[in-house]
Amino acid sequence: MRTSLVVIWVLAGLGACLGVAVATQSQDPTKDQEAPLVRINVSIRKDQVIPLEAQKLPADFGAKSFLHVKSLVAFGPRYSGKPGWSKQLDYIEAHLKKLGIASKRDTWTDRRELMTFTNISATIPGKRKERILLACHHDTKCTTGHPDKKHNFHFVGANDGASAVALLLELAPILQKRSNEATIELVFFDGEESLDWNWNEAARALFGSKRYLKRHRDALLLGEEPRIEAMVLLDMVGRDDLHIQEELYSTDLMRRICWSAAVATKNQKHFFVRAEAAADDHKPFLDVGIPAVDLIDLNGNPTWHTPYDTIERMSPDSIQKVAEVVLTMLPAIEQAYFKKANFK
Repeated sequence: MRTSLVVIWVLAGLGACLGVAVATQSQDPTKDQEAPLVRINVSIRKDQVIPLEAQKLPADFGAKSFLHVKSLVAFGPRYSGKPGWSKQLDYIEAHLKKLGIASKRDTWTDRRELMTFTNISATIPGKRKERILLACHHDTKCTTGHPDKKHNFHFVGANDGASAVALLLELAPILQKRSNEATIELVFFDGEESLDWNWNEAARALFGSKRYLKRHRDALLLGEEPRIEAMVLLDMVGRDDLHIQEELYSTDLMRRICWSAAVATKNQKHFFVRAEAAADDHKPFLDVGIPAVDLIDLNGNPTWHTPYDTIERMSPDSIQKVAEVVLTMLPAIEQAYFKKANFK
């Protein structure tokens, strides 16, 4: 992902200038969006907390998640073409299969880059067929073959890649036991990281989420799958000095729900201290009007895209905190987008 614009403690008076995300956006993901209209939002008001009931996880959730992180990091770099890439895909599928959750791969070759990518998705049925997506990216930054020597180093992506994958893998059995109003789909995107160090407005990044969204749009047109009503993206959720920024492309209500869940679980000191917009895997969804929020620890993260993104800079407790916030968010998301609750 890449920072698009830094906005720290944005004043409400700037709202007229910045606009509101998807204010004029079609809510129909079957329509092509040649010129995405998603804009950077104003920060939410933190005093407008939605009363949510905190959802607690087993005390060892973070520790168990950390075991996944260690296994994934042991595979080494995990971008297309590396041995660790294939090993990680097998690892994700094997864990889901062990839980009795069917998964499927979508593998394709990008004709421009001549690179092969693979998304993995897995479905946990709910009372309704319409879906909430819980997503992350599984690939790591490509840090070889660049003309600038400082961009070439050994990178294992302990936080930037492995942490969110681990969280979703460990959360899966909890979601199986939960009474889900919506069908929950876990999605592990490939190709999130840019292939070089020039972002080019994400032209060489977000391959997996763009691919997924296009296929979803086509399937909707053919009546082959139900709608996605909301999406929660996880990206870098395990740093020892955890700080999940308020990501300003994200839908207003989804950010309010996230903040309210952080308050309910008493984790607010780790959330929304700073605000910044980041072009991440949620943005293709926002571009077609699907409500989404990005839980990302990017602003002020000293290990981002450096050799120091290692196990030693991470904490199981951070993953535990973020997972409890996500679980606490789910009832409110279901109320908002399936039962049309009007949160004041």
